[in-house]
Amino acid sequence: MAESFREQCSHPMSSHHHSASYDNPLLAELYDASETETLDVELLQGLIGDSGPLNILECFSGTGRILIPLVTSGHRVTGIEIAPAMAARAVEKIALLEDSARNRATIKVQDVLASNWGAGFDLVVLGANSFYELPSPETQERCIEMARSALRPGGKLFVDNNDYKGGWGRGPFGQERVIFEGAGDDGTYGRWTLENLRFDEAAGVLHMNHRWHTRTSSGEEHFSEYLGSKHPVTASEVSKHLDRHGFHILEFFGDRSGNPHTSDSQRAIFWAQKR
Repeated sequence: MAESFREQCSHPMSSHHHSASYDNPLLAELYDASETETLDVELLQGLIGDSGPLNILECFSGTGRILIPLVTSGHRVTGIEIAPAMAARAVEKIALLEDSARNRATIKVQDVLASNWGAGFDLVVLGANSFYELPSPETQERCIEMARSALRPGGKLFVDNNDYKGGWGRGPFGQERVIFEGAGDDGTYGRWTLENLRFDEAAGVLHMNHRWHTRTSSGEEHFSEYLGSKHPVTASEVSKHLDRHGFHILEFFGDRSGNPHTSDSQRAIFWAQKR
């Protein structure tokens, strides 16, 4: 695997209390099989239009669902992903691309909250509900602040999250539900579940317990748990973060089909420019 497009840095998960840990090869494989939507990628590519090859940074880049189409469209893309297993899957996909595309991709394994993102980017992408991986409004706002530092003057920012309408405090709590389940290529079975524990109304933070169960083809089983928390962000919060850190909102969508945002919209998608 060519090191020319792979850069790895180590930052422990425990340094920030993220929503969940995705650092398992089978979990990354099941995630990849489940997360196949393309509407957000099409919306983003339409916003980019024919502005020419861009230098793009995608944070929370996962297994490359957004990054790889941007690379194959001619852009130079750097992805930041905290989970080595997720990043490794993206690297495997990149290795299958043509040389010219492969050389335009860089994957960095690091915590987005723990390190500088670099500078001079034409576009920063905070897509795929990435703010729902974070535990507080402060950490979400920090991403907006760091995006500003990473962008060149006039650079663009794409932010895509659910628009929280309230109600998480009503539960249900104490009920385990399956998020990902299935068998990997080697026959190992994996089951990832989530149990909501409590919702802190004052802080607006949901506390959860993830459970990960695997069983090999020979019957060997393994169980692990991960306590996480997340802040369900609203459109209003993101709008205020953008304004506070010097961004002008160019477009504001309520879904990935590009329809305008309304009070009933389930998503809040911002296309903003650094002032």
